[in-house]
Amino acid sequence: MRALRILFITLVLVLGLAVGVYFFFPGLTLAAAERVELRTAGLERAGLDIPGYHVAYLVGGTGEPLVLLHGFGADKSNWVRAARYLTPRFRVIVPDLPGFGESTRNPNARYGVADQVERVHSIVTTLGLGAIHVAGNSMGGAIAGVYAARYPREVKSLWLLDPGWVTSAKRSELDERLARGDNPLLVNDADGFERLLDFVFVTRPPIPRPIERYLAERAVEFRSFNEKVGADLQAAPVVLENELKGLPTPTLILWGDHDRLVDVSGADVLKSVMPNAEVVVMRDVGHIPMVERPEDSAHAFLRFRKLAS
Repeated sequence: MRALRILFITLVLVLGLAVGVYFFFPGLTLAAAERVELRTAGLERAGLDIPGYHVAYLVGGTGEPLVLLHGFGADKSNWVRAARYLTPRFRVIVPDLPGFGESTRNPNARYGVADQVERVHSIVTTLGLGAIHVAGNSMGGAIAGVYAARYPREVKSLWLLDPGWVTSAKRSELDERLARGDNPLLVNDADGFERLLDFVFVTRPPIPRPIERYLAERAVEFRSFNEKVGADLQAAPVVLENELKGLPTPTLILWGDHDRLVDVSGADVLKSVMPNAEVVVMRDVGHIPMVERPEDSAHAFLRFRKLAS
């Protein structure tokens, strides 16, 4: 009986410790969950140095190199759930773009699309990847597109997911709000983070409350730097349809039909100027398809590359 009592007390203490970590140390809980997801996706953490920056990245899988670029205010974790379907076919590399995630934030540097294109090229060169497949979402989509335009012989295929800077697209809800001086992408508090999630997703991915609170705190922490990056992007804008006009690179344009940040009409704008582009519009999906519907997003690219089983 005494042994059973000791076992019971031990279990209660362990459970209490786990609950305490979950609620009071959500960063540790998130890190543990990320380790599980990385193992499932076949990815591991790594780092490298390019001029002026340390770059954190994820890498794993076998096959030709596929570089995945995240959007504004995001980081490499946005790609992890989609990557599990890609690593069996590709050597997947997912960097935190300089200025985001665990990579260096240099307040004296510029973070326009063209600036980031050159940094991505430095990452690719440092890793010795050679010719790559490159994908990007939102801001990352604009970077991926301009990368393919600037280095066409080094890009085997291009995958654009709701890319930014398609200026001929219809005005989006974000455009209207920015015109009124309201930028929902810059988070001031937990309520602002809640509104941001509702803004970018149709069906929000399940996030436990303590972890969501932790993510909100991180978004608030980096608000001022994100504002600086946003200003750099606006100061050196690109017109993506002009950059990509006539580019023969095989390209998949994937878009959520309920994207409130960049209107879905941008998909047809890009297809009209690219001779080897295909369009897939995902129903009931918002601005970040690879987070909201990771398996469907990944399989769309695999089918495009004729690699789907």
